[in-house]
Amino acid sequence: MPPIAYYSVVKGKDRKLKYEIRYNLVMTALKQGIKSTARFFGVSRNTVRKWLRRYKASRIAGLEELSRAPKQIPHKTDAKTEAMVIELKKRLPRFGAKRLKRDFGLNCSHGALDRIFRQHSLIKRRKRKRQRQNDLRAEKARYKAFERTCNDTKHLTDIPKYWTQAKTLRLPWFQYSHRDVRAGVMLLGYADELSLSHATIFAETVIHWYQSHRIKLEGSTWSYDGGSEYIGSANAKRNSSYQEVLARVGINGLEIRKTTYNAEVETIHNTIEFEFFEVERFINREDFFKKVTSYQLWYNCLRKNCYRNDKSPLEILKEIAPEIDPKVLLLPVIDLDLAMENRLTLNSPSSLAGGHDVPGNALRHASFA
Repeated sequence: MPPIAYYSVVKGKDRKLKYEIRYNLVMTALKQGIKSTARFFGVSRNTVRKWLRRYKASRIAGLEELSRAPKQIPHKTDAKTEAMVIELKKRLPRFGAKRLKRDFGLNCSHGALDRIFRQHSLIKRRKRKRQRQNDLRAEKARYKAFERTCNDTKHLTDIPKYWTQAKTLRLPWFQYSHRDVRAGVMLLGYADELSLSHATIFAETVIHWYQSHRIKLEGSTWSYDGGSEYIGSANAKRNSSYQEVLARVGINGLEIRKTTYNAEVETIHNTIEFEFFEVERFINREDFFKKVTSYQLWYNCLRKNCYRNDKSPLEILKEIAPEIDPKVLLLPVIDLDLAMENRLTLNSPSSLAGGHDVPGNALRHASFA
């Protein structure tokens, strides 16, 4: 008997060892014949004949194991559907198989989609995710709707597919974001500048919108980072205008020290980049605001969130706070530059308040052509 039994090797996973024992079997059969080789290796004579036949036909290459996969798969995705999902994946490259199946109602499994994408080199092997240390979903579920919100700004200058359009069409360069922690409601504003004035106007607009829908703001918490658009100067001796706006209606402003503590709003910054900015093409600035408003409405009312049990913000709001008017989710995206222009008219009381360089009395007596 050979040192290693033939069938023990064949049932194993070592491809090199399989090849070696087949090679030895063939060489022995060529020298000693089929019967003695079959007796020595403990195999049937048909097995020896098979490998001899393959060796004579293809030489050494014939000793490699052939694929046993079926040549025809009756339930395999048809060519028309395959072409359609390939085109969809190319248009939305950062959408996963489960997401595409769910959002577009595809009639094939996410496993079949993954197979198609791999065969056409449309997906890359993802790095292994680090183990989640803390899952805060249960903790966040304890909040009431609009009791805790996260606020942040996003630079749009580092998105290649958007940068050229923004440069050519004079589109906004900065996004001001507001997100409710409990339901995931997202409200957005855009501007050409990153400034305390724009952040203040955005906060005032959102607060007024909430108040018009009878949302209780007193005692709620709005978190934000230590950027100058929120706190003003780092050496300021008094609260910024943004912080004053929050305090005026009883909102607790919470300045966070690490971006990880503002993860709720950071999440939508990543999401909107590959769902909107990398996909949409714009005609002009007006077209940009129409499309981003449509995206915000879809996000708040229809988009399913797998982190929140595949429910949209509207569905969650109806479950946890049916007394709140769902129209609160329909605020259009705010053009903060236009709001700033309207604020700086002569008839606006805030424009007559003056400042360090332009006192209020000077503004009241100034004449403009």
